[in-house]
Amino acid sequence: MTREVVCHGVEAPDLGLIGVTRYIEGDTLDIEWEHIWRTQWLLAGLVSDVREPGEFFVFEIGPEQILVTRTAKGDLKAFYNVCQHRGNRLVIERSGRAEDFRCLYHAWTYDLDGELKGVPGLANFSQDPRQTRPLKPVALDVWNGLIFVHLGAEPPTLESFLGPVTDLLSGYQFAQMTLVQDQTVDIACNWKTVVDNFSELYHVDFLHPQHQRMVDCQNDLVRLIEGGHTGVEVPGATVNPKFPIPEEPTDIQSMQLKQVGLDPSDYVGRVMDIREAIQEQKREVGSSLGFDYSGLENHQLSDVWQYNLFPNAILSFTPEHLWILRPRPHTSDPNRCWFDKLSLLLFPDTEAGVQHIGGQTRHGVMQKPAQRPTRDCFEALAVKQGHKSMTDTIDQDISLLEEVQAGMTSSGIDDVVLGHDEMRMQHFHNHWEALVGEG
Repeated sequence: MTREVVCHGVEAPDLGLIGVTRYIEGDTLDIEWEHIWRTQWLLAGLVSDVREPGEFFVFEIGPEQILVTRTAKGDLKAFYNVCQHRGNRLVIERSGRAEDFRCLYHAWTYDLDGELKGVPGLANFSQDPRQTRPLKPVALDVWNGLIFVHLGAEPPTLESFLGPVTDLLSGYQFAQMTLVQDQTVDIACNWKTVVDNFSELYHVDFLHPQHQRMVDCQNDLVRLIEGGHTGVEVPGATVNPKFPIPEEPTDIQSMQLKQVGLDPSDYVGRVMDIREAIQEQKREVGSSLGFDYSGLENHQLSDVWQYNLFPNAILSFTPEHLWILRPRPHTSDPNRCWFDKLSLLLFPDTEAGVQHIGGQTRHGVMQKPAQRPTRDCFEALAVKQGHKSMTDTIDQDISLLEEVQAGMTSSGIDDVVLGHDEMRMQHFHNHWEALVGEG
């Protein structure tokens, strides 16, 4: 049961019914495109992917592709990925580095600022297209190492869009983290079905039993934020008191204790003291391990937070790691989406060679990669069959999300009903309704 609900510029919503048609009807895709995807700031990618002039990546959302690059002067810019001659996709690669962008069709060439610089057979045109046909720009801004784009003509500032989120998360060093895994799964469910799943902890005790050994989902704090954003802050380095308290530290707690130089045997019969002990130890030895925790309060040193930025950016993080979970709508099928998971770690700012906190996992020590990991794309069936994994927790979610979607297409259900622990989900849908004109 959620311990506390904090509202920022909104009131706690009345819990009601949500019709299933918004998940399954094709017309909703068109409505959402106009009223959601073209009106909100969208998390497009990482600053670390475009650090040098000429580096670029292409962000796909619905029917559009957005080209993000760094100019020769070091500025970040975004454009529609469309040649202004005949509409060909300008850049075919998902990412890379280029001196300019040359269309494969008729070789029209644009510089990194989007200006048209080369037109074969220029004399054949009645007017010089170089003066009037630059790439169409897209609004771009950056927060904490994350690149956002906005497809609207006159977008609000990113700062105003995020509101109190920037202050609440100011101590987390996402911009200094390193991408260690880039995955995309093609899954047979609506993008909102994914958002819903990550908007409540009601299912955790049943679908994710391993969480009993590392977090307390009975005493979480929920934040409801103006603009459809939500947050949940879950006590970590502990166990769920809803279940019997173990005599000895769990395997996950033991790993966490060892990471900061504490002996798990000292906490036999004291499992509920581990969370505070880890907080204090991180505060004491963090700098010697190469980590700066000065911007964080003690409880943040142990706890697991998740903030959902409307419409589809889900950030799950601790001081040393970040998951970016991002369901993107399918272009034509409301019963499918592409679900991205970008995994980042904060590696120590030290040459001492110590084993770092963020890189130690249950699967071994994660070393800082020498180069950016390649994006791995696969279907949900590969996860269900065990050929691919997005961590045990996400794999468990994927195992059911397609079944949820299939159930909502049935004549046997008209709407879904929400309880107190699904308040974040209600807040998201209330804002969705306000934008698309439903209610």
